[in-house]
Amino acid sequence: MADGVVHTGGRPSPEAIEELDRTIIATATTAFMRGGYAATSVEHIARVIGCSKATIYRRYPSKKELFRAVVHERCQDMVDILQVKPGSMTDPMDAIKDMLRRFLDFLLVPETVETYRILIMDCQQFASITADLDQAIEPLHQRMNMLLGKVLDWPDTPGNRAEIAVLEMSLRGLVTGWPLHQMLSGHKPFATEAAKNHFFEASWTVLESAVRVRKASGPPA
Repeated sequence: MADGVVHTGGRPSPEAIEELDRTIIATATTAFMRGGYAATSVEHIARVIGCSKATIYRRYPSKKELFRAVVHERCQDMVDILQVKPGSMTDPMDAIKDMLRRFLDFLLVPETVETYRILIMDCQQFASITADLDQAIEPLHQRMNMLLGKVLDWPDTPGNRAEIAVLEMSLRGLVTGWPLHQMLSGHKPFATEAAKNHFFEASWTVLESAVRVRKASGPPA
């Protein structure tokens, strides 16, 4: 085997090319997460795969673009995990709870934590990649805002939409902020699955109460 593809004398098949692309992203993800961005070289990734650097550079013209592809893959994984079939949950609060729980689980995956860590360590260098990440997950924020809007049942005005967006960020941070901070600091936030479940349910109780209070108080004046 050479360049990660079995050659039969002609051009690689579309299936073989697709498999090589998956191998490059998977190998690059592991390398970046283990060694960080600066300490990881395209040469090392190529050596692990068993292909040439030129093979990788034909697909990704720089290490930064390869890392961008890795971040994009993590975003896509998150979108897939949080995707809810329309009509699968009729109660918007149940849908919010389901999304937040799956979001928490996704954030605690080591690859996700290390991606955040790399982006934070050199935010200026990766500003455009961070912008890509924000854009990729924007539909998820929009869905959360829509669900909160249904719960609050406020008139659909620009001011109310802005208030709901702030509320959504605050509530999401209540569930995910501390665990993610612990992971980024090198600590394991939960010793057991039961501990994680207890934390989530306690956070959800506070969140649910906050939403009830906000609904009772009505939209901003």
